[in-house]
Amino acid sequence: MGRGNSAPLLLLLALLCPGTVLGEVVRDFQTCGWFFQNRVPPQGFPTRGRVRICQRYKNHYHFGTLYRTDLRIPVYSAYRYPCIMGQSEAYRPSPWFMEPQIDNQNAVATMRSSSAEHSDKQAVDADYQDSGYDRGHLYPFSLNDKESATATCTLTNAVPEEHAANVNWYQEAESVVQKLARICHKSGRSTYLVTGAANPTRTKMKNRVSVPGLVWTALCCSYPQDQNNDPCLNDNVEAEGQNVLKYNRDFSFAFMKSMKPEKEVVHLSVRQLQNKLRVGKLFDSCRGASESDEMEILKEVEGLIQDKIINPANTGGSPLRPLGYEAAVGICRFVYSEFLDPGQAMVRVVTSGLIEVGRASSPVFRGLVTVVGILAVNALGVLLNNAAHP
Repeated sequence: MGRGNSAPLLLLLALLCPGTVLGEVVRDFQTCGWFFQNRVPPQGFPTRGRVRICQRYKNHYHFGTLYRTDLRIPVYSAYRYPCIMGQSEAYRPSPWFMEPQIDNQNAVATMRSSSAEHSDKQAVDADYQDSGYDRGHLYPFSLNDKESATATCTLTNAVPEEHAANVNWYQEAESVVQKLARICHKSGRSTYLVTGAANPTRTKMKNRVSVPGLVWTALCCSYPQDQNNDPCLNDNVEAEGQNVLKYNRDFSFAFMKSMKPEKEVVHLSVRQLQNKLRVGKLFDSCRGASESDEMEILKEVEGLIQDKIINPANTGGSPLRPLGYEAAVGICRFVYSEFLDPGQAMVRVVTSGLIEVGRASSPVFRGLVTVVGILAVNALGVLLNNAAHP
């Protein structure tokens, strides 16, 4: 990109200043292509007035961003879970970072503090001061760890958001995304994510930085295409805990929110989101993103979100809990806790065992077990009552 003989300067800077934040304005995303499913960036977004950035911090790429210079906000950021880079503990810099190459393509590819008073093509820290708006991450700080989290704190990854709307987005979308991403990782896959802003309003911070009317996130749980040459698959990635569900299927899902505090986050398929954004594919190929299977995936992922999936493995049956299952387990637990006195140890053992068997069994057998369990508990209760009152 016309950097001239800047390579020696870059090397010297890296040696003298190991804590500097690096970002590169690039012609395409191939330099950081592993953040995109099958290394294919989202299709159908306008390119005029946009720049592509491979976001780099302490010698590692952490995510990719498409940035709109006329509105001074990002269009989207693409990232992975898990993809932990670096060793240092995460922190939130103050002020945040900015990308000098957006204003001057001949500048050294070293992202600097956003304390500059002005920039023609991007937001600076002064734009947010006393504005009443939060710096709303697209790639969330909370979804990562160590230096990868710190790297998200660049204004090229932020849009202005009302505080209450920002909090709601975290509670209703980002926390749910994190749950689904952990499930995906537990099953041996990676989550490819794209978070963006759309529908610019007439409101501008300091008459410069556009306030978007909509934010969205799309995710794709799938195997990496080239696992032998994938920087995200490294020793920093830890296993998920025992309380995280293992779900042995690929899936996709999407979230969308009008950026007003009173507006709730909407769940939808990736295909539905693409239609609303009027763009092409957000992912190259992902289960649930096509018309043929989007409704099935919507149902399954909603089950994961609501903890109603109890047969996550590919067993050929439905992964959803059978009709009446919740009621049956509830009745067993009610009888177990309310009607069985401490002396009825045998009944407690049988009841507890039936509940656990019901949870661990396949869907059809589980339904039969819970019904039989109710009948067994009732029968045992009658027998014990008769024995106690001859």
